[in-house]
Amino acid sequence: METRKLQQVGGGTYTVSIPKEWATARGLEAGTPVNLYSHLDGSIVVRSRAKDSDGLSTITVEVDGGREQVGRALSAAQAVGFERVTLTAGEPFDAETCRAVRSLVRQFVGTELVDEQEGELTVRNLLDASDVSVRQSVVQLQYVALSVHEQATGSFVDADAGAYDRLCERETETDRLCGMVVRHFSRALVSLAEVDRVETSRPELFEYYETARRLRRVARNGVTIARAGRQLTEPLPETVAAELDVLSNTARGIVEGASNAVLEGRDTDRVHEILDTGTEARATLEAFEDALVADRSEMSASTTRDVVAVARCLDALRRTLDHGDAIGDVALQAAMRDDRL
Repeated sequence: METRKLQQVGGGTYTVSIPKEWATARGLEAGTPVNLYSHLDGSIVVRSRAKDSDGLSTITVEVDGGREQVGRALSAAQAVGFERVTLTAGEPFDAETCRAVRSLVRQFVGTELVDEQEGELTVRNLLDASDVSVRQSVVQLQYVALSVHEQATGSFVDADAGAYDRLCERETETDRLCGMVVRHFSRALVSLAEVDRVETSRPELFEYYETARRLRRVARNGVTIARAGRQLTEPLPETVAAELDVLSNTARGIVEGASNAVLEGRDTDRVHEILDTGTEARATLEAFEDALVADRSEMSASTTRDVVAVARCLDALRRTLDHGDAIGDVALQAAMRDDRL
């Protein structure tokens, strides 16, 4: 790092010098035009490129035409943040692949298939970043993810086999919301202008990005629990159902408290309390699991399928606790950083 002082030139202009070796290494010399960008986070950037984010305007990707590869390529380009994506193949895309692309595009917020030709598909994102609230997207994602998880554990306890299909549709909503957060975070890694457009600092964007990814997985854990519930042949014994209900409520409370700490304020003591609760909940879960294995009396009348279903539910709850802890770590790190800056 170099430190320079502003120098006044004339009555209303300031200048700052940069080391000659810096300029030479980047192909700059006296008279070369450069572009200045000021950003909401207080940074002032000097660039020789004409546009801050021109590298994310368009991309053309060659694919083999298969549905799987087309889907992966399109999802990756969307996550990176390209505004216009053209997929090309040596042969015309078959009807099944075109349908899959149209279905996938509907899962992206603000995106549509604008051109469909033989051997070429073009997708464009029409969403203006200045109209996006990344924070509000995470708030909405938190609500949906916790709702999916709560309904899933309720359906498991009640042996409601039909809940799985219903919750799969809601899981798609979490994918859409998380995908939008990931997109804006990825664009901000390349373009400081993106940070200004979403009116969020880069550290906050990272916190929202990591929280969103964890919340989406919480929703997926819920769907996993609902899937396990389809294996149950009868409702669970009351004592087992009651324990699972307590564990699931505790896990969701940790996720909610940790994500609230990211979204609404970073109280270090409160975050430590949340993380301590997670440690205690994990110990309770493991003790309950060990007891079921050591003493089958609580489920002695249950079938092997029922026992396996409970084991899968407990595993999903354990992973939910892990995601709550991970979000809590993000909140704790943010709190420590804010205390120092």
